[in-house]
Amino acid sequence: MTALRVAVTRAAGKAESLSSRLIAAGAQIYEVPLTRIARLDQSALHDALRALDDVRWILLTSANAVECLADAAGDTNTHEQIADRYIAVVGEVTAQAAEAHGWRADMVPAQFSAEGLLDAFATRGDVAGTTALYPCAAGARDVLPDGLRALGATVQVVPCYESVPDPDGQRDLGRMLAAGELDLITVAAPSAVDALAEALPPEHAGRVALASIGPITSKAARQAGFRVVVEANPYTAEGLVRAIVEWRTKG
Repeated sequence: MTALRVAVTRAAGKAESLSSRLIAAGAQIYEVPLTRIARLDQSALHDALRALDDVRWILLTSANAVECLADAAGDTNTHEQIADRYIAVVGEVTAQAAEAHGWRADMVPAQFSAEGLLDAFATRGDVAGTTALYPCAAGARDVLPDGLRALGATVQVVPCYESVPDPDGQRDLGRMLAAGELDLITVAAPSAVDALAEALPPEHAGRVALASIGPITSKAARQAGFRVVVEANPYTAEGLVRAIVEWRTKG
């Protein structure tokens, strides 16, 4: 059986975990970033950190949010203040990113998604009346903040970064697809789906086989006309590789 030719489309510096696992599984990997991370004006985050005394929970749903928080924290005193708050993360990767800065995750849901995190909060009886700080991506879904507000919490949403298309990656991936050099494309966020859709003529979308990190990304891909043949479960790099291997074996 020939090696499966897979494009890993995560932003530069974020693909290593998935790529190394796919290589170990025997795939031929092409790292072609479709997006890159751009920092927004951090003044609102700096202001929020000056008011940490009013915050009980810090919500972190990506490693990018962790890095924004760490950079904005700056001095040791603010880092320690963050460590004294309760920290809720969306999954193991985000937990590891937080731990690298000395922040222990107090809540990691069984299902690695905003919905899973909200479900974990709903089991608690101490959410009402608390304040949460949510540094996040621009345009992040409202599931978590709206759900916490429904539970009686006050949530301060602070967009601190955004995922923007990487034109070089878009061009390279379009060329590779036109040349028939790929069997499968991995997508790890709806922003990657959007960037992929921009890179291809609309009529080509249905011909491309995608491997998705989870149901939110899968939904975005199908709405854009793409064919999702693999979906990770759990929603991690390891879960995605396992699902790709199973799909390849069945095929």
